[in-house]
Amino acid sequence: MVRTKLRSAIILVNEHDEVALIRREKDNLLYYVFPGGGVEFGHTAEETAVREAFEELGVHVELEGVAAHVAFNGELNPYYWARMTGGEFGTGTGEEFQAEQTNGSYTPMWVKRSALSHLPVRPPSLADLLSNEAERFFNKTLAED
Repeated sequence: MVRTKLRSAIILVNEHDEVALIRREKDNLLYYVFPGGGVEFGHTAEETAVREAFEELGVHVELEGVAAHVAFNGELNPYYWARMTGGEFGTGTGEEFQAEQTNGSYTPMWVKRSALSHLPVRPPSLADLLSNEAERFFNKTLAED
């Protein structure tokens, strides 16, 4: 399925004030990303965020509003607050986890919110905002371009 340049992702926080991230090791680089992916033609950003949460984390989520739009690649990419409604964290079965995948490693993990600004999290503007804001925020616009 062809993808647009638009990406969408979720922000999932547990009862221990930890954020769900994907630890990526690719081309000798280590970084963390929020669960999400490219929006396929014919799908909405919301559908993509929900699908990617299941594929990458193994959890079902309900979206609770847009926390931020992050400007990247000429698009305003939405990051949604999400609440887990089922599934088991760490059991994702998306294409990233298939044996023939050779594009580095993907490891779902929980990271303390306070540690986000000290790690190579992409996008860094969102990680900084999350680590500094105790309360939920909505409809922020952040730039990474």
